Amino acid sequence: DQDDPYLVVAADKGTAHLSDTANSVSAQYGFWLGDAFASGGSNGYDHKKEAITARGAWECVRHLFRNLGIDVQTQPFTCVGIGDMAGDVFGNGMLRSRVTKLVAAFNHQHIFLDPNPDPERSFVERARVFALPRSSWRDYDVSAISDGGGVFDRSAKAIPLSQQARAILDIDDPDPSGEEVIRAILKARVDLLYNGGIGTYVKASTEEDLDVGDRSNDRVRVDASDLRARVVGEGGNLGLTQRARLEFWTRGGQINTDAIDNSGGVDMSDHEVNIKILLDVLLREGLLKSRTERNALLREMTDEVSELVLSDNEQQALALTLDGLRSAAAYDEYVAFVEELVASGVMNRLDDAVPSREELLANPARDRGLPRPLLCVLMGRVKNWAFASLQKTTLPEDEANRGWLEHYFPKQLQASYGAQFAKHPLYREIIGTAIVNYLVNKAGIRFIGATMASSGQDLGAVIQAYLDVDQGAGAAAARAKVVGAGSPPAQEYEGLLAIERALERAVRARLAGTSLDWGLDWGQVLP
Repeated sequence: DQDDPYLVVAADKGTAHLSDTANSVSAQYGFWLGDAFASGGSNGYDHKKEAITARGAWECVRHLFRNLGIDVQTQPFTCVGIGDMAGDVFGNGMLRSRVTKLVAAFNHQHIFLDPNPDPERSFVERARVFALPRSSWRDYDVSAISDGGGVFDRSAKAIPLSQQARAILDIDDPDPSGEEVIRAILKARVDLLYNGGIGTYVKASTEEDLDVGDRSNDRVRVDASDLRARVVGEGGNLGLTQRARLEFWTRGGQINTDAIDNSGGVDMSDHEVNIKILLDVLLREGLLKSRTERNALLREMTDEVSELVLSDNEQQALALTLDGLRSAAAYDEYVAFVEELVASGVMNRLDDAVPSREELLANPARDRGLPRPLLCVLMGRVKNWAFASLQKTTLPEDEANRGWLEHYFPKQLQASYGAQFAKHPLYREIIGTAIVNYLVNKAGIRFIGATMASSGQDLGAVIQAYLDVDQGAGAAAARAKVVGAGSPPAQEYEGLLAIERALERAVRARLAGTSLDWGLDWGQVLP
């Protein structure tokens, strides 16, 4: 692995205060990143306060439910969870919707049961407990819990369950152990299983506990074949193995991967680091008078940085759905594409838990397209490959693409210091990342490779042609019209796919030299 331009060092597990310690070491050594070495800290973005990881995960959860015809902001839904209200990802996650009916949850100490919660009253109580310093489920006001619920010790040998609790968990034993209750919570028939904790709790039925590598949860882990939630949201890391996700999807569940769902935190760190690098340039140029002024500017941009991050979550969730539809319509071609990526080394079948060609072709859920968790991995690998390849071209230096650098940063910086952006030492990387994200999110994971193969042109030419056609044809406005029409999801997605099919035809014509006119009448293109 070659040296990286920089590392985003993001503290975790309650150690965020160590960012200041890490940054003090960075300052002592005169490291060029200064206090951008470790994100967060006293002069960085507070992820828990901004709830950015949970908010990003919730964008993904909302999208998956929208695909099922459910609006989780207005229509009450049942939920079980892993975590507690003191935690960043779980606590903030359980405050994303006022109609969440949290019927059960557990962490490393306690089990929380509320068989028939009042959505508003339970939301208010969760918010109260979240605001307490170092709270636990024991701080939850039992008077706010519905009949038959309560808070119990996870380590209990026997928990006296009420008839209501046994019904919600499908348990016949009136006195199950804490471990049995946790397994029942994971297998509960609910709308959402939300992971905001630490540990791997679901494996594939073909895997052994030894394969998982989390011995502390071996006694409570369940198989994906036993999950009955309709949607899984992964605010926490490694809650399920990748093979478990694939099995859950194949059995009809809705799920992404943890890397997709909880990307908001590292995305915010990435923005913080790049903004600090830029602001240090402004300090050296005398455009900012002091670090005090710099810190104030950082704080002022917090909300807009959050919106930039959440847009990434929203766009990736949509992109996965569109690629799911594309792969359902051309399943064999997408299976062949997976094999090409493995053969070329872009993916590793073992490390990425990629099913074999035979397994994919025999997939009983192939009418839904490639498994969504596999699409998540494909998206990441394709973006990394495209980014690395793009950095070898002159495209990031082209003045015509400078807008991608500007739009990465908050509008406040664009308005005041846009002329200085090109002095950012990582401007090529930022432009490359922004372009690849946009293109793959819109055109799909196969577009670049397939267009290179059909046109005989290199990656740089293909990407530039797409960007030119996309802009020249006013595709962004066409997409906004489709999304803003308020149509049912299926109709909206078909409109977006129609736009991309038209752009692909125009790009191929441009690369073949047969047409320099965009020739796109969106009124005729859209269904």
